[in-house]
Amino acid sequence: MNTHIEKSEPKGANPLIRYSLQLAMLSRLLSNKLITQSEYDKVRIKLMEKFNVISELSIQSIPQCDVKYTMVSTHSEESDYENS
Repeated sequence: MNTHIEKSEPKGANPLIRYSLQLAMLSRLLSNKLITQSEYDKVRIKLMEKFNVISELSIQSIPQCDVKYTMVSTHSEESDYENS
């Protein structure tokens, strides 16, 4: 696979936004299994070089806790919930 990227970006285009868009498209290809992880990594590195991105921060998804919501009655009488 040829990962050489030559095309220069138009003046006035925000490089970070362009990088983000291209990385999103690349991630989409990976998630649809149209490219391998190795190909993804190679192209991502080339994109980082092209757009002068020296570091990436990734936001890990927050694990969903098994939290149950409870309702508290504002009435003075006991509710069915309090009796259980």
